This record gives sequence, C-alpha cells and structure tokens, in this order.
Amino acid sequence: MELDVLRLTADYYHKLLDAELHINEWVQDRLFIAEPFFRFVSVYLEPSNLFNVLIPLLGICGQDLLTHLVCALSLVSAVSSFEKWIYPDWRPLWRLRELYANEYAIRPGVALQSHDLSCETSGGLPCAHSMAWTALLMVVSMHLPMRSGSSSWRLAMYGLIGCCILSMWLSRLYLATEYLHQCLLSTYLAISLLASCQRHLNSLYSQRGSWTLLMVLLLGCLAIAVYFLKLHLDIDPHWSVRQAFKWCSEPTYMRHESSPIFLLARDLGNLMGVALALPVEQLHNNSKYSHRFVGIAIVELLNYILRLGTPKQHGRFLFLAYEFIRNALHSLILVKLLPKLLSRKS
Repeated sequence: MELDVLRLTADYYHKLLDAELHINEWVQDRLFIAEPFFRFVSVYLEPSNLFNVLIPLLGICGQDLLTHLVCALSLVSAVSSFEKWIYPDWRPLWRLRELYANEYAIRPGVALQSHDLSCETSGGLPCAHSMAWTALLMVVSMHLPMRSGSSSWRLAMYGLIGCCILSMWLSRLYLATEYLHQCLLSTYLAISLLASCQRHLNSLYSQRGSWTLLMVLLLGCLAIAVYFLKLHLDIDPHWSVRQAFKWCSEPTYMRHESSPIFLLARDLGNLMGVALALPVEQLHNNSKYSHRFVGIAIVELLNYILRLGTPKQHGRFLFLAYEFIRNALHSLILVKLLPKLLSRKS
C-alpha cells in the first residue's frame, strides 16, 4: 500500500514537471526581448556575487545591517545547498531531453532554448538564486526607516520587493534552469527561515562560539554521511553533475563554482566564519561612512585577490579546502574584525 502511494506520488510529480515545461516555453516565447535583463539578473545577483559584492556594499550603511545580512544569507544559502546535496531535483532542460531521448516516454511537445547560463551542475530545488535574493531583500527591508502608521510606504516597499523577486523567477524560467514551483517554494522557504531567525536573532547573536562551531562541524559530518549513504544505497552522489555533462550543449559552459560539493564547501565556510565571530557585539553605528567604505573596500580587494588565486587545477580536496577557508575568513572579518577595527578608529 505504501509503495503504491509513493509510486502514485512520483508519477504525479513527474506529470507536474512535464506540464510546467510549457510555462518555461511561454516565458521564452513571449519575453525574449528581455533576455539581456534576465541574463544580468542571473549572473550578477547569484548567491556568490551577493556575498562578495552586494552585501559588502550594503554593509557600508551600517554594521548591524552587514551582520544581519551575513548571518541570514549564510543560513539560507546553507539550507539550499544541503537540499541540493541530499536530493537533487530535475531541471527543465534535463527533464525535457531525457523525455526525448526515451523512445517509450510521452513527449510533451515543448521546445526550450538552451543558453550558456543553462548549464547548471546542481539540482533545481530549491532555487538558490531565488532563496538568496529573497532573503537579501527581506533583511534590507527590515532595516529601512519607516514611519509608524505609514501604510502607503509599506505597501510600496513590499510591491517593489515583489517585483524584484518576480524578476528573478522570470530570469530562471527564461534560462530554463528552474521550474516555476521550484522558484515559488524557494521564496517561501527563505521567508520562513528568516521569520524563524528573526524571532531568535538576539539569542543567536549571544550564543557562545563553541556551540555554533560544534553545530557547523556536525553539519559537515552530515554532508559526508549523506555521501557515503548514497554510495551504500547505490545512488550516484554526483547525479546532477552527470546530468549537466550529459545534456549541456557545450561542456565548457559549466563552472566548478556551481557544483553541489563546492556550494556545500562555500556555505559551510560562511557558517564557520559566523560561528567563529559569535557572540556578536552590539556595536553602535558611530563610525563614519567614509571609514566604513575604505575598510570594506580593503577587505573586498583582498577577498578578490584570494578568489583569483583559487587552486582549481590542483585537485578537488585542495580546491574545496581553500574555498572553505576563504569564505570562513571573509565572514569572520565582516562580522567580527571589521567593526572592532572601525570602532577603534572612531
């Protein structure tokens, strides 16, 4: 009975995936004129660029905003990466081409255009772009000055946030990297995580580093355990990477930085930096904007130089260890060391 229910659920989900392919096709057919905008959104607002560019820029406005952004997006991005690692889901182009390659499958009669940005090597659910972008917008909105009882301002702000999130959804649908339900669920998950974190934010900031450090180490052990469990169950841990190699029109379009194992190393590194920075001191925004700009600019220049020196050709272990340490140092400096240095100058 249970097997029948699972089989029916899987069949329904696959039918849903096949039906949603028409949505991707509609977006490509009707909104092709906005392709440059969609490419800009997917390239420059991806999670890595948020961490390395946009979050530091917004952090010039205040240390409380910078700390909140680093902590919130580290958590949201880590949840996304773990989901992709545990259960990588289909992407539209993979699903469509698998259907056309199988002579016994029912073909949906859909034609999707492939782009260089369509060659993602991680699973489709959740959509990391949508999760990280939603989280950033929501955190920024929490720090905007609002007048009490100003419902029109609040309505305009949430309308603008909705348009920004919709732009990200359309970008991912146009590039055929995600299904619509994957974008919707990702935004919902990001908002739910932020709401939960906001209720316990002060408690999180006051936690001892030893406890959070232990939690990050346990998460690393969980990722390793999932890998060996999949091997034991004869499940390919790198299924999504093989799908990308199988169906990407040009393998050179694929990047190391989009693989599931790299995403895990990056996000665990960010979480490790946050854990080492705790407890976070409640510093007042008394440092000058010019001092904050110079300090953050120096940090990001050093981070950029370290990114250029990533050892991509010296083995997977060194590559992942380097990125883990670099991201951990980046988060630690932004959350802990930078405000201390700026407070002394002030």
